[in-house]
Order: sequence, then C-alpha cells, then structure tokens
Amino acid sequence: SKPSPLREGRAMKRTKKPTLLVIADDEMLQRRLEHLLTSAIRRQLWITFLDRDDRETGVIMPCDDYPLRPDEVWPHDELGDRPSAVILAHTFAGVMREFGFASLVAVWERPGDDTIQEPVRRWASAFADALRYEGAVVRAQFLLHDAGMRQIGPDDLDDIH
Repeated sequence: SKPSPLREGRAMKRTKKPTLLVIADDEMLQRRLEHLLTSAIRRQLWITFLDRDDRETGVIMPCDDYPLRPDEVWPHDELGDRPSAVILAHTFAGVMREFGFASLVAVWERPGDDTIQEPVRRWASAFADALRYEGAVVRAQFLLHDAGMRQIGPDDLDDIH
C-alpha cells in the first residue's frame, strides 16, 4: 500500500528538488548568471558557489555594504585589523569549507558601461588574491553592468600586479 499523505494529522507536501546544472565552461556560467542577474541596479557584489562536479549549489549571496577600496581596514575578531578584501575572502572561504563548496564565482555589479574601471579592477584582483591565500578556488569573476555582463579576465587585471 502507498504511504499516507497524512502524518500526525497534517498533510505532507511533496516537492521536487530543483535540478542544479553542471556548468561545463565559463561561457555556460556567464549565460546562467545572465539569466539570474540581468542588469546593474546598484553597486554590490554577488557570490555564488559550485560543487566538486562543477554543479550549481543553489546559493547566491548579495553583498552591498563593502568599502569602496579593498585596502580599507576593517576590524575582525579572529584576524584583527585587516584589509576589507582579506576579511571578505576569509568569510567566504569559511562558507566554502563549512558547506563543502569547491569553487567561488564573484559578480561585481555596478551601473555604467562594460568597461572594467579601476574600483572593480582593484577589488577583483585583491579579492581573488586573498581567496587564493585562503586556499579557495576562484572559478571566475564577472562585471554586471547596465547592458548585461562580461567576464573579468587576467588581461583586465594585468596592470594591477
């Protein structure tokens, strides 16, 4: 016989677990992100994660209260006073360890055109360096602008180092 949909007097609702996509390459990753984040509204950072099989985790986190400069010093109970990029990287690397996420994707949202301007360039570079120091894998970084999204590649960060 079938199990009863009633348990302890309450109806149980069955829902399907969402199918999370395997992200084969950066182009597919960008298309997926463009589906979720269509254009820039305000300055903020979006973080999402992939598992060991390059599958979406279903987690996407906005962060809209980060400093204008990645070297701005923030206090931290565990690390002491450190640059904000280091504090954010430490926090997100901790999330990755806690939940077993394999890689991180950062989307830097800001109104304007698709030019990688100095503030985004500095943040993308400092954040990636700090994440790598933490042992975290950065799968990709993107800029979300008024007309869509573009990937931030190594050439975009060359003049920082």
